Amino acid sequence: MALVRRAPSAEVSIARLDGVVRADALPRAVRRGVTREIEGMLERSTEPLSGRDVERLLKDAWGRPPGKVLDELDLAAPLAVRPHAQTHRGVLDGAPVAVKVARPRVAAAVRNDLTLLDALARPLAAAFPALDTSAILAEVRERVMDELDLEHEGEIHRRVERGLRRVPGVEVARVDTELTTHAVHVSAFLDGPTLASGARPEDARAVARTLLRVHLGAPKALGLVLANPRASDVVLRPGGAVGLIGPGTARTAVPDRLDASIAALEALGARDAAAFTAAVERLGLLPGDAAPDAYAHADAILGPLVHGPARVDDAALAAMGERGLDALGPLMDLAARGTPDPADLWPVRMLGQLASLLALLEVEEEWLPLSVGALRGGWDQLSSSA
Repeated sequence: MALVRRAPSAEVSIARLDGVVRADALPRAVRRGVTREIEGMLERSTEPLSGRDVERLLKDAWGRPPGKVLDELDLAAPLAVRPHAQTHRGVLDGAPVAVKVARPRVAAAVRNDLTLLDALARPLAAAFPALDTSAILAEVRERVMDELDLEHEGEIHRRVERGLRRVPGVEVARVDTELTTHAVHVSAFLDGPTLASGARPEDARAVARTLLRVHLGAPKALGLVLANPRASDVVLRPGGAVGLIGPGTARTAVPDRLDASIAALEALGARDAAAFTAAVERLGLLPGDAAPDAYAHADAILGPLVHGPARVDDAALAAMGERGLDALGPLMDLAARGTPDPADLWPVRMLGQLASLLALLEVEEEWLPLSVGALRGGWDQLSSSA
């Protein structure tokens, strides 16, 4: 386990939780340990690339010096330095662009050490005997490598941009497909502060609704789960619009699982244990005799956020985490009987990150009907002021 934790893939994955996992949103019992782990991994994995290295990487990707491609490129002050990539501001054909460059050797190192995941198979199988560990680990491998492929990111980004092009109140940075490669991602630069910078919109409620509907509506609208909502990728644009600059991490949605998940959510909101049990059985998550216990714990942990209006902020997430820790023993017993589908991993990640993102806006809403409406309707009714 210690070997797996020290592997580059683990280091990159943990460091990328920076900005998603915040101390105030965590239960007190784990707050210090989790944040120190993330900070340590981030420090070790984000040494800035030199300007000379960036120029060399761009020349390797494009086959010519970046000065022959771009009008300008600011190498002195990166826009972002992340564990897997570094982003610089440039100018192309007179328009500002963001140029993201993959860190050299990260993808290769991660690909090599993903074989270490096999070391987790035995302890996982012992702790969760009903789990298909091979399928789960294979899903993790595939999704991690997708995230490190900037050309794949560009393809997903382009699909999202096209899908949201005519939706009012949302703007997605346009991808330059000619200059985007496995190692470089070029997109339009959206000017404005991000939620990660501490800026907050005048109408936080409208922005929260837009972000929720974009991410929960994507499976229906595009057939994709947008798995990486981040505050650093949400730009507050003039007039109250929401700009999205990094929607390229995704997984294909599974329609049958989406429908069953909606049914489970509706049953939870209606306090209908029988309907919740039926939905969980349809999903194949638990045997029928365990589903009622799952309902009881879900209602206890999530209830304050799904029964009527609720304020979602860091304190609410921390309180939910505390309720989860209080029930940790019974939850682990249920997990030992669980048979999750590998396709559920990225939707769960999306929901967790979306909750963290929405908490920054500190909005009180009727979250359940909004969520069900987005899941059922996709982007048909999406607007920034709905």
